[in-house]
Amino acid sequence: TFDVEGIDAAHKLTILASIAFGIPLQFSQVYTEGISRITIEDVASAAHFGYRIKHLGIAKDTGKGIELRVHPTLVPKETMLSAVNGVMNAVMIHGDAVGPTMFYGAGAGAEPTASAVVADIIELGRALTVDHDERVPYLGFHTDHMSDEPILTIDDVSCCFYLRLHVQDKKGVLADVTRILSDNNVSIDAMIQREVDQGLVPIVMMTHEVREGDMNLALAKIGALDTVDSDIMRIRVETLDA
Repeated sequence: TFDVEGIDAAHKLTILASIAFGIPLQFSQVYTEGISRITIEDVASAAHFGYRIKHLGIAKDTGKGIELRVHPTLVPKETMLSAVNGVMNAVMIHGDAVGPTMFYGAGAGAEPTASAVVADIIELGRALTVDHDERVPYLGFHTDHMSDEPILTIDDVSCCFYLRLHVQDKKGVLADVTRILSDNNVSIDAMIQREVDQGLVPIVMMTHEVREGDMNLALAKIGALDTVDSDIMRIRVETLDA
């Protein structure tokens, strides 16, 4: 469950964000979503649009606050992260001058885990023999100089979205859906409509960038329609170019 629901990744993201941005450890502020609702249909639809689905932990300094979020994510299939499979893990860092850099390696197994534990033990041993005033702090920032930059709520995050919904095969249903999206500042970038399955029409959409709070309002209204199955799938999209 810790892996599938993203809890382990949220723990790691909490530490990495503290190292990167000099903020206190704030695990409770990490938006966390697992992959248990992802279906084969989503994997195939993502591939149709040129994406793969990866479970990412994302930390960004937006200038208005820090984003801390873990969730399934569509990433372009030509990016390095899209090729990370199996028990392999990767950390991608985007620096102001150096651009994107990725660190890749095994994220599970007896020897990789033992290596990390032994490294921690060695570090603790060294700490006993070094004056703490002379060493670099563990997280790269002295605790009395930590940043108080706010953590953004998930509603304040903006990104593109993948949407999958099932609607009744009736006239005007799609028009109702697109009208609600438009009324809530959601613009459609691409859409595909599958064949009718047991009276319902599967529809998959890709949107332009939109604030998550607006997207949530739109999906709540769409899900309330009698002609739409309330089980709407929403996956965030990251281009990884910034």
